[in-house]
Amino acid sequence: MKIRWVALMMIFAAIFSAPGCGKKGSGTEGAQGNQQAVSGQAAGVEGQTSVPQEPEFAPITEEKILCGFEKGDDGFEIPGWAEEKADNASKSLSLSKSFASEGTQSLCLYAEFPGKIWTGAVVELEQYLDLTPWRQISCDLYVPKEAPLGLKAKIILTVGEDWTWTEMIGSVPLVPGEWVTVKASIEPGTLMWKRTEVTDEFRKDIRKIDLRIESNKKPEYSGPIYIDNIKVGR
Repeated sequence: MKIRWVALMMIFAAIFSAPGCGKKGSGTEGAQGNQQAVSGQAAGVEGQTSVPQEPEFAPITEEKILCGFEKGDDGFEIPGWAEEKADNASKSLSLSKSFASEGTQSLCLYAEFPGKIWTGAVVELEQYLDLTPWRQISCDLYVPKEAPLGLKAKIILTVGEDWTWTEMIGSVPLVPGEWVTVKASIEPGTLMWKRTEVTDEFRKDIRKIDLRIESNKKPEYSGPIYIDNIKVGR
């Protein structure tokens, strides 16, 4: 009996000395604590392996149109260097009243994407621009509803005395039959440009604006692409 009594006292002592004993709470607190710990560990791993995201900047509340194509092509052209390339898809450039995202007309780029290889259709404005007061550049693009899915577009800037070619990291899918706005932050700290740190010096010395529509082996498409409403915002 004495041995049983001693054993029983040891069991009680072990129970009351265990971590968490004597603390009131629901039966789910332990599970929630474990879930939070696991979530924290997962977040730590994700933070180490995930691609950096675009910093959260203030909303754009003011915009200015750089090129609306209401009175002409505003200086845009198919550049000669692009026409010399084997992967060039740009064929002709004109003004059109068929579609416009603002006003009554837009710039119409006729392109031929043969498929099977990467090709790009480029239009370019060579003009010195000081965009220091602005935080975003954007343009509107439209392909007819009969066009296939798969075309993408991006903005490219040529910057500084070295005429540095600077592309957006990603391309934006175009949606047949709908206007699509391609936007790119030019605010210091943005992560939207390849191998480029955006500074006030970057924004102050823009030499060219290029728009490139791409077909990466597919789709095959021959037809118009409408460009309108190139603007900056802050």
